[in-house]
Amino acid sequence: MKHISIVIGLAAAALLLVVLGLTRLFVVRMVDADIEIREVEITVLPEPPPPPPEEPPPEVPPPPPALANIAAVPDPTRVPVPQATVPLAIDAPVDLFSADVVPVPLPTPVARPKPRPAVKPTPRPTPRPTPKPPPPPVVKSHYSSAELDGQPRLIRAGSTAFPSALSRKGVTRGTVTLEVELSERGAVRVRRVISATHPELVSGAKRVAAGSRFTAPRKNGRAVKAIMRWPITIKK
Repeated sequence: MKHISIVIGLAAAALLLVVLGLTRLFVVRMVDADIEIREVEITVLPEPPPPPPEEPPPEVPPPPPALANIAAVPDPTRVPVPQATVPLAIDAPVDLFSADVVPVPLPTPVARPKPRPAVKPTPRPTPRPTPKPPPPPVVKSHYSSAELDGQPRLIRAGSTAFPSALSRKGVTRGTVTLEVELSERGAVRVRRVISATHPELVSGAKRVAAGSRFTAPRKNGRAVKAIMRWPITIKK
């Protein structure tokens, strides 16, 4: 029992030491803070401006005068009429009087003639302009194919032989374009050669044109002379 009490006393002493050590750890240490003293300048604020002057209250018009205070204003344009101070007797007798001078008769009004109504002059009819006669139709000596009533139709075509010189060269066909003149009966006259694929065909094309005949070229239904281009193709 003695040893147990000694152990318990040592344990209690050790526990007490531990508690005292822990309490020293939780002690709050005061830290001295450095205090700095500065000079403070005192600024004096300016005085506030005086308040704006108050506006005077609006003038209130006076009330209109009462009817009892309105007095009659005399009219300066009216002439005052004197009043008689003597009393007027209505039943007083009236003296009759007559004039010795005969009054002049009133003039008789003169009847004026009524003015005649003004007669308006009758306006003269405006002469109508005489229509100009249409210009006479321009008659040409020759007309182009576009000016005709229709294209002349070939009635008979002339003939010619194909040149042997072209045949030996292996040419089998060619075209010659002529400018021809058609008479009123459709006869053909060569004017000039326009183009030709081969010069050897020109003479043959002229013989074909000279032996050909067309229908009569017409302008407005009338037979006329015409000039046109005619491409003639000659084959072997």
